[in-house]
Amino acid sequence: MNLPEYHFLFSNEGSIDVLVKFEGDDVMISPKKMHPQELTALVANEGFGFLQRMTFDGHTFSIKKYEIDPNKNRLTIFARKCS
Repeated sequence: MNLPEYHFLFSNEGSIDVLVKFEGDDVMISPKKMHPQELTALVANEGFGFLQRMTFDGHTFSIKKYEIDPNKNRLTIFARKCS
């Protein structure tokens, strides 16, 4: 199964900041920028709802939560390493 890679999901242009927080880890990954309509990238191609797994620099993580903060124009992705 080909999982989407974080670095290719968003255009890195637009007014919304995309941040990633990894559970139990202080590892940082490059923040991205996106346009509002790019939220559709978080919906699984199979139509089963939101993406529940994706890769970050080629490593597979499960998605715990997506948080949208309209006041800060920010999407935060909370992820945990798959065992």
